[in-house]
Amino acid sequence: MSEPDQDHDDQGPLSLPAVLTDEQAARVRKALAPHVAARGLWKAADAIGYAPMYVRAVLHGEIACTLHFATCVAHALDVEVESLVRGDST
Repeated sequence: MSEPDQDHDDQGPLSLPAVLTDEQAARVRKALAPHVAARGLWKAADAIGYAPMYVRAVLHGEIACTLHFATCVAHALDVEVESLVRGDST
């Protein structure tokens, strides 16, 4: 017998929106800030694959944090995007 409404544990796949929620974006910024501080804005932006002013704007909460940006940050930090958005990487 199968149970259609099985509970998923916290480690299961996470469905992420194209534009992250404020809480998710805050987690990305929290993980990204030390990376930028240690390497400098230009080197960190190069590693992420986004323009430095875009990275700065996301860090300052001036523009929305997209899933694509978070995925690039996760790659630069060598973590899974799901862990980054959940806050497990910090």
